[in-house]
Amino acid sequence: MHETASSIVGKEAVAAVRRPIETAWGLPAAAYTSEEFFRLEQHKYLRNMWMAAAFEAEIPEPGDAMPVIVAGLPIILVRGDDGEVGAFHNVCRHRGMMVLGKRCQGQKQLVCPYHAWGYGLDGKLIRAPFFDGTPEGDSKSALDKEALSLVRVRCAVWRHWIFVDFGGKAPRIEEHLQPLLDFMNDADVGAMRYAGKVEWEFQANWKMVGDNWENYHHVYVHGGVFAKMSDDIDVQTGKLWSAPLHKGCVLTLRRRIEAAPSYPFKDTGLPLIPFPEGKERVTAPNFVFPNVEIDLVRDNISSIIYEPVAPDRTIAKMGFFFLGNAATSDEHAEGRKIAMDRWLGPARSKDANDGVRNQDFRIWEAIQIAKGSPVADANVFSPLWEGNPHYFHNHILDYLEA
Repeated sequence: MHETASSIVGKEAVAAVRRPIETAWGLPAAAYTSEEFFRLEQHKYLRNMWMAAAFEAEIPEPGDAMPVIVAGLPIILVRGDDGEVGAFHNVCRHRGMMVLGKRCQGQKQLVCPYHAWGYGLDGKLIRAPFFDGTPEGDSKSALDKEALSLVRVRCAVWRHWIFVDFGGKAPRIEEHLQPLLDFMNDADVGAMRYAGKVEWEFQANWKMVGDNWENYHHVYVHGGVFAKMSDDIDVQTGKLWSAPLHKGCVLTLRRRIEAAPSYPFKDTGLPLIPFPEGKERVTAPNFVFPNVEIDLVRDNISSIIYEPVAPDRTIAKMGFFFLGNAATSDEHAEGRKIAMDRWLGPARSKDANDGVRNQDFRIWEAIQIAKGSPVADANVFSPLWEGNPHYFHNHILDYLEA
């Protein structure tokens, strides 16, 4: 396997990304189409930082477990008897079979479907029936059950999200996500409640997400959602109403609600997200590298956990959060529908063109096709609008060139 990005795309292409934004180029097309580049990202980037794996509400009770793929690796997420969430490689220690094939609830142990080896919720091997001809499996053999436990993956829960760190060297999750809290002015994300999840797959590279972290495209792509350019820029002064900011592993488009003109939106009647006393209310669509979007708007949070599948395939796991009982009550059902219409479109179809998500995915798929062209390498950045994508490309290279 290639050891650096420059060994795949060339030193000149890497140097072009590294230039100041005024003269920089973006990552070349091969970074979006090459299987070798994708494998390099998995090994040196995705598996060496905190990656979002699931929403915590998906395994709410002890004994609940689910299989997920993270950075190309199968893992098990399970809530133990103590209520804590753990993560393990989804690989039986006997013959390498996946232990868990589907989401389950109320389990006392996890049983491999191949030879029925059973593991506790803490990952410890409990039984290996008839491994040595006896029901217990270790009466006649020196089977070391402790050594054959499931292999644990470092795991952390932050608010509503479960993160894993394969390399084990990422900073504490609180440190990793501190810029996110800062950008959101410490909005009380913990007060939000999970309302459900929708999964769509789009035929484009996962990096399209970070590339999109600008408002330049709003009125051109999101017809029916964003109405006019003056909602995003003061046409008299040239100042952006939403500040493109980046720090650590977080990109944001931070908007001061009281200072900026309001985007057009239908009144949902939903309760507003609470902020600490003395903190200004903001909206902040955030992308946390490498794979989770946490979009804070007035009355809801739309979050996407992205699963990079191939250079040209990505699964979007879209979760929605509302304040308190507004997430589930009949009283707020119409408000939730209005909010979801904005994100997913009234048709609720990835193939429609009527909501923020399917509109973005449609553009990204068209870009992916264009990346196959021999002239697709020359991509430039607007210093006014596109500091975030330039920062994102350089952040990736910090890892791939190390």
